[in-house]
Parts: sequence; C-alpha cells; structure tokens
Amino acid sequence: MKRGISVLLICFVVSVFFLSSCFNIFEGGISKSKGPLFLVGCTGNSSEGLEAGLYLLSIGKTSPSLTFVTEYRPWAYSIEKMDYNNGRIAFSVERSLVPEGESGIAYMDVDDIENVMFAPIPTAPVDHYYAIPDERPRVFSDGRIAYRVVLNTDNPYDDAHSGVLAIYNPKSGDIELSGGLSGFISSQPEKGHDTEAGSMGADFVLSADERFVYCTAYGFGTDWGVYHVDYKFVVEYEVGNPGMYSRIAQTSSIPTAVTGDGNYLILSGSGLQKVDLSTNVLTQVDDYSNMFNPGQVSKSSSRMFKVWRGSGLGEFDWNQDSFLHIIDGGEITNSPYRGLGHGGQYSTDESIIYFTGSTDFYTNYASDLIVFSTPKVEVNATPDSLTTIPAEYCTRVFLLLDD
Repeated sequence: MKRGISVLLICFVVSVFFLSSCFNIFEGGISKSKGPLFLVGCTGNSSEGLEAGLYLLSIGKTSPSLTFVTEYRPWAYSIEKMDYNNGRIAFSVERSLVPEGESGIAYMDVDDIENVMFAPIPTAPVDHYYAIPDERPRVFSDGRIAYRVVLNTDNPYDDAHSGVLAIYNPKSGDIELSGGLSGFISSQPEKGHDTEAGSMGADFVLSADERFVYCTAYGFGTDWGVYHVDYKFVVEYEVGNPGMYSRIAQTSSIPTAVTGDGNYLILSGSGLQKVDLSTNVLTQVDDYSNMFNPGQVSKSSSRMFKVWRGSGLGEFDWNQDSFLHIIDGGEITNSPYRGLGHGGQYSTDESIIYFTGSTDFYTNYASDLIVFSTPKVEVNATPDSLTTIPAEYCTRVFLLLDD
C-alpha cells in the first residue's frame, strides 16, 4: 500500500526557538543544505497545531528546521524498532495506527520519503494465519526487507505456532520464507521427551555480506496441557535456502548486531556478549544491558559504541579487546546538558559520534535536548553543540539519514 503524505511546512515558536526551513521537500526527493539530516519523532502539541509523527530535522545556525513526514511512527517512538540502509527506512508501526489488513511493517525511501508503504502479510495455509510481531525489521542493501512472521492455527486451544523470517522484495513482490525450525530443533541433543516443535524468536540481524541471518530459535511443547519453552539457541539462516539453519550458540541472549568486518556477532540480554564467528566461541563482555540503535555499530570495522543512559559513552574495538571512554556526562564543561539520551549515531565516515544530552540525568524526554557531536577521543569534556531540539521532539527516534 502506498500512502501519499501531503507536505506540511511547520513554522512555530517553542520557548525561544524559531523553526525555519533550510531544506525543501518536493515530489521525488529532498533538497537540503549542508549538515546532518535526522529523522526524529514528535509527540505533538494540540495548542500549537503540531501533529504527532515523524519529522525531518536539519541543523540550523541558531535553531533546527523541522518538517513533517508522516503520522506513522514506531511504538513509543522507539528507534530500536527502525532500520536504515542505502536510502531505505523500515520500521514497525505503532499498532493503533496500522491500517486494517496491513502488516504494520512500514518502509519508505529517503528520496521519496512522503510515500509510506507496507510490506505484505504472507498468504497462510487453510485454517491458519500469519501474525506480525511488533519488532524491528532489517533492510538489505538492495532494498529487500526482512521481518519475522508467526504462523498460527485458527484453533484458539492449539499452542502450535511457527515463527519464521519473511524477506520481501518490493521490486518483484516476491516473499522468501525461511522455513520452519522444528526439524532443526528435533535434531539437537538437548531435545526433551515432550519437546514438540521449534520456532524463531524475536530479534535477528544480517551478516556483513548479507548472505546469512542470525536469529533466535527455541524448542517448545506441552506437559499435561501446560505450554513450556525447553531451550534457546542463536542460529544462522542461509538467505535463499529455506530450512537451512546452523547452530551458533545455546544462549537466551539475543542477536543485536554484526560488526562491519563480519568477525563478530554481538548479543545482548544478560549484559553484552560477543560470538567469534570463525569459532562460535561465546564471550561475556560486560553486565550492562543495552538496546542497539541503527548507526551504533561500524559498517566497516570491528568497532561499536555504547551509551550509558545519563552517564557516559564509549567505543569498543572487538579485534583489540579495547575500550575508549569518550564522554562522561558529569564532566561536560561547556553546557548544562549533561544527561545523555538515546539514539547515538556514527557519522557517515564514522569519524565522529552524534548523541543527545539533557539538563538532567533522569527525565531526558521531559524537556528540550541538545544534539552533540564528538570525535573519538579520550574523555571529551567539550563536545560540539549542534542544535537544541524542543521538548515535543525529545523522543527516542533520532536516526541519522545523511551528513
């Protein structure tokens, strides 16, 4: 489905901020001035006539320029529900906004951003239906979109289900289904006497060369009518070869990223873990839970960074097992905006990191935010202040599109 969104230029005053346009949206693309371009969320303001949804934000000299894109947005404006690759954006839409009969997996292209489309729901066998969980899709560099679907029966008393991966090609309209996991689960030595089937769990990532998908798998069954999950794995699916799964590690942690050099699979859940993909050796790195955003892991090297909410920011190098502490919120000297928020992003060339700061460490979204940038140096106490975002835009959507 293609939804044409009429262009709305919003100029309004929020406190001392005057929002003026420094880019124009026209049919077929975006023309903007030099500087970073972000996709941000907005909770809206009825008294100002400000509509909730997604907006483009461009950095101005004294204030940002913000232009409405679409009312569709991820649940809680969460950047963890979005992906961006080679000009295409995809995300899971807040369920209350999904049009009837649509999957809820929205996508659009930066050069045609006013046109929001939805990936299709696969055709289910007789007496079955596919449910689409509210999870982050992934975008291939050629524009294909991957998302999890779960085959269920129409019988409300039947616990049977099969979560699989759907890979949709908008150019051809074809959908590749990865195939059920029950055969893989039944071949594992951990299989219990009442393990009945297997399914794909939430969260998956693409390999650096996009030949494989790393995802979760689990066995389940019923014991005296009580449903139970027996064991969980991280597995590798070979794209284009339905049913071809390989065991990577038995763990309840979830795949969240693959380093750009293709050497390591990053897992989160019980802290941060990494899997050496040449040996499948799993190593615990730290005990701090972290949800990963697009642009937080290098596309070309073994590096990634983490943001500690309200505290600091640092970069890991998995090949060297080293850590660079870049930002300590309490030591920022050039601004009262010292509480770090969500949505940190590498610049396109990965020489700097964009991140947000607030005036406190705990209510990042109750007041305005500053967009900072920093080079990758040891404890930078004076990050560059790029612009201030009014409170209505202080959501967890902060996605770098271009710089």
